Amino acid sequence: MTEEKSKSGFVALVGRPNCGKSTLMNTVLGEDLAVVTPLPQTTRQNLKGIYTSDFVQIVFVDTPGIHRGSYSFNKSMVRESAKLLKRRDVDIICYLVDLSRSFGTEEDFVAQSVIASGIPVVVIFNKKDLCQSPGHTIEAFFKRYPSLQSRTSIIVSAYKKEAKEQFLNVLVPMLSEGPRFFPEDDLTDADMRFFAAEYIRKQIILNTSDEVPHAAFVEILQYQESKTLHRVEAEIHVETDGQKAIIIGSKGALIKKIQKESAFELQRLTGTPVSMVCHVKISPKWRNDERFLRDKGFFVD
Repeated sequence: MTEEKSKSGFVALVGRPNCGKSTLMNTVLGEDLAVVTPLPQTTRQNLKGIYTSDFVQIVFVDTPGIHRGSYSFNKSMVRESAKLLKRRDVDIICYLVDLSRSFGTEEDFVAQSVIASGIPVVVIFNKKDLCQSPGHTIEAFFKRYPSLQSRTSIIVSAYKKEAKEQFLNVLVPMLSEGPRFFPEDDLTDADMRFFAAEYIRKQIILNTSDEVPHAAFVEILQYQESKTLHRVEAEIHVETDGQKAIIIGSKGALIKKIQKESAFELQRLTGTPVSMVCHVKISPKWRNDERFLRDKGFFVD
């Protein structure tokens, strides 16, 4: 009896905003690693999620949704995805297509980027439960992008448990033999500062509306760890007095809720009590402020 060889690889999850990339990764990992909300453009930076089984390790890279944005910040997010494909930093692209939305120039841009990369592709048609005629929509997709018709494709509902098996069944055979890049217990290479900022931003998204979630940027000023307590101090940047007032809330009620809920989520992740303090600062037009963006680690031309 021959011993099964170990396989591994880096796999990019790409697509338009809110197409289900983060949801699919969370389903495969069995953990709510990536923040998922109904708001498009929830994912702002590449996030690695690591799936490990007996003979397979897949490093997923959940990317920001590829879209046409007018702000320098939006363009920087899209570059996060584009750089990954242009540099061929991954072995396989999983291109998620939202069956519940019509195709247009934004989908054209994604499809063209995927095709131009020259990287092996799996097309994942998602949200089949929200589409009245998936077959007709898929036919229209391949008619619009005929060069993708020969690629492997599957139809899923990313949030359902069976999507994991469907996905891995087509993905694993495409992987090459290779070593494990991370210890088998690792779920991600992101640090706790990253997740603290994401959980705060998630609460802003869930508790505010209109332009406020898009205009909020969370910066972790301090993160101190001990065996008994994690202390977090964060600054929430917004662009206007009105946005600041909304996030603070009447008599500070909303900012207290944001602190409490994000601390609870971080405690659930770390297993250690969390003390969370958030300040709100007005940084006018930060989404178009190239100096601000560079200072916060975003790539700007």
